[in-house]
Amino acid sequence: MSQDPTTTPPPADDPTEPPALKRHVLEMHVPDPSRANDAFVAWTAGLGGVLAVAFALVLRLGGPLPVYSGCLALSLFLLGLAVRRYFFDRFPEVVAAEPREVVEEVRVPVTAAVDPRDDEDDDYALIKPLERRGFLTRIIVGAFGALGISLLSLVPSLGPNVGNTLRQTPWARGVRAVSNDGEPLRPEDLAVGNIASVWPDGAIGFERAAVVIIRLSEPPKEPTNMAWVVDETVVGYSKICTHAGCPVALYREQDQSLFCPCHQSTFDVPHACKPTFGPAARALPQLPLGVDDEGYLIAMGDFEELAGPSFG
Repeated sequence: MSQDPTTTPPPADDPTEPPALKRHVLEMHVPDPSRANDAFVAWTAGLGGVLAVAFALVLRLGGPLPVYSGCLALSLFLLGLAVRRYFFDRFPEVVAAEPREVVEEVRVPVTAAVDPRDDEDDDYALIKPLERRGFLTRIIVGAFGALGISLLSLVPSLGPNVGNTLRQTPWARGVRAVSNDGEPLRPEDLAVGNIASVWPDGAIGFERAAVVIIRLSEPPKEPTNMAWVVDETVVGYSKICTHAGCPVALYREQDQSLFCPCHQSTFDVPHACKPTFGPAARALPQLPLGVDDEGYLIAMGDFEELAGPSFG
């Protein structure tokens, strides 16, 4: 007897799979391609690539840390978001799949329309790969390429040993002490109990070179280096706290102490700015002071001790 052409024979069992553990897709949803999602991916990936380039430019131009680190962080976030949305509507969502015991029974052929999917005996065969959009792929690959090239801007930071440069400041013999406005300072400009924040001439804003000049009411005591004192009462010390690098900008005239507002370290100015309170363990380095031919305060050399917190 010939077989009825309108019936579909039952699929053959997979010999490699136990008959009692056939797999079943419980629920599956294949989303339709979305133009809105594609536009979102394109703009997000493009902006991520632009921010990656901005990161490299700001870093190489010496921009502030919050700016270039923010560009890098936002670039990574946007590129990750673009990749996530790129795959969002390109793969089916399978709610659950689990092995279930199948009770063997005799299958009765039924009349049904021919469906090409009936050629596959595995439910997972219904999951068809969707074509990637070449345009979005190129945008994402290009954005990640820009990020990779931008990260090469960090390579110069892996240069040779900096040697002793971290211990040196622009202070040198003959360099004038100037104000924030670049005006030189004379000893007589300071009244008793007054202080002035100064910089080396030509290096205003160089943080580790910040100095406070103080006129005491009487000559300082040991272990102050008196050879570095002008008019017996004018002394200069590093303005950078030896604990955490905060600016020591407060002076208490009643006990002639410099005070750090960050962690309350206190330094005794008449006694070489030795710490008397707080977490600072080292005295503020003393700057060798002198006067030039025009009567302006100058440095007689750089700090002999490290200005700022210890390292290494």
